[in-house]
Amino acid sequence: MLKVNSPDKDIVDFGANRLRTRYIIALMLLATLIVVSQWVIQRSLALQEHDSRVVNIAGRQRMLSQRITKTGYYLLDARTTEARHDYQGQLRDALNLWQRAHLGLQHGDDELGLPGDNSPRIVALFQSIEHEFQEMVAAGQEASNATADPERLTQAVGRLSDHEAAFLNGMDAIVFQYDSEAKQKVDNARRLEFGLAAFTLLVLYLEARFIFAPAVRRLRLEMRRHQQHESDMERLFSTSPTAMFLMDGTTLNIIRGNGKAEILMGCSATGFLGRPVTDFLDTKYEANNSFMEKIRAGEVLNEYEILLINARRHIVEALASCCRINYSGQPAYVIGATDITEIKKAQQTLEYYATFDEMTGLVNRRTGLLMLATELDRAKRDDLPLTVCFADLDGLKAINDQYGHHEGDWTIHTVAMVLSDSIRGGDVALRLGGDEFLLILHDCDEPQGKQLVERVEQRLARIVAEEPRPYRLSASFGIAVYDPQRHQAPEDLIADADARMYEAKHAKRMAASRAWQTPAG
Repeated sequence: MLKVNSPDKDIVDFGANRLRTRYIIALMLLATLIVVSQWVIQRSLALQEHDSRVVNIAGRQRMLSQRITKTGYYLLDARTTEARHDYQGQLRDALNLWQRAHLGLQHGDDELGLPGDNSPRIVALFQSIEHEFQEMVAAGQEASNATADPERLTQAVGRLSDHEAAFLNGMDAIVFQYDSEAKQKVDNARRLEFGLAAFTLLVLYLEARFIFAPAVRRLRLEMRRHQQHESDMERLFSTSPTAMFLMDGTTLNIIRGNGKAEILMGCSATGFLGRPVTDFLDTKYEANNSFMEKIRAGEVLNEYEILLINARRHIVEALASCCRINYSGQPAYVIGATDITEIKKAQQTLEYYATFDEMTGLVNRRTGLLMLATELDRAKRDDLPLTVCFADLDGLKAINDQYGHHEGDWTIHTVAMVLSDSIRGGDVALRLGGDEFLLILHDCDEPQGKQLVERVEQRLARIVAEEPRPYRLSASFGIAVYDPQRHQAPEDLIADADARMYEAKHAKRMAASRAWQTPAG
């Protein structure tokens, strides 16, 4: 017998195929948007880490140039041959690091993580200070190799001092340009991410408008045509790509849910069937209460943001759509929900890594400098003391070389934890990069800052006693109090604290050297 399809069945099949095609297209588009969003997020995080490294090393160049000049003056004042050799060794080390970073910033250095892909503006800025750099390199090398000729040494140190100011001004401009370009990249990534998020929401809306809403209308039509037959409802629920719930119009109990609903709720259908939908809505969230009020009023809702509580008592952020239908002759509601938790988590992750240092959990350099600028403005306005403390780990390179980077990472993480635990609630601890940290202490004078340093050193000593290590866990600190006459910008205050830190580090080295040289007994 030849089977002939009725015209009505052909129309139904055609509509179902068209709806299925729309579902596939919408899902593919959503999947593409999610993949692109993740790619943008990961690329933005990588660029931020890279830009932070470049800005940090560029900023360090400024400090190294000051260190080179200071070491030259220390060399002039050296009274013993041993002290002179020590300073010459320090000068050579600083010059080598300074030259390598200078070349790496311009031409790239894989080991330092520097690509060298500078903008024309930065290339021009480097060219403007190249003469000062070469002069300082030549003078530094001459000072580091000078032996018994005081006049030659004095001239070399004088040349270092003569060219230092111009080099510092040029490096300031370079650091600011690097930072400005990094901020621009972050802004571009943020705008792109916001655009992708808006487009994703638009796709979700179009899915609700042109896919979910037609599905609901088809559901009503089929229920009337087949006298609300159970098999039709089952078929429609099983083919929906979103979580769908059928809810009794009087009791608001859930009477049916599809496979996507089971995934969304984190349990089988028996875990939520027969229970009121309010059991799975967080009533502390005002939008949930408004959602239920609109449902009871019989309103048709599209893409309404709610907070669900699944069977594992986890919060699930979802976009819900709802309409009122007749089911088996009784009023009922069909609710469709789409999980949007992962999208928001990705956005929150991007915001976190743009603010905090991944390794230590402290505020990162860029955010910390913005906070310092704000505190500086507040100190100027309210005439309150503001203190910064520059902290630098002692011997981190030796720890990495002798005991491995895992020990170096432990040292950085431990000192970061101690700094964070030692400050007050309103103060800020940030990682400048590498083994350098900065504490921003508002409404704090120098004696209070020194007390804080003593607490930190005591805490480090206790940790060493409790967890012995084959190396010394310590840090050098430099404290600077805001002076409106000397500190016009955050960098001035940091440079002052950095200089005092180097003085403290040098004093510590000299004390250790004297203790080693003093005969026992």
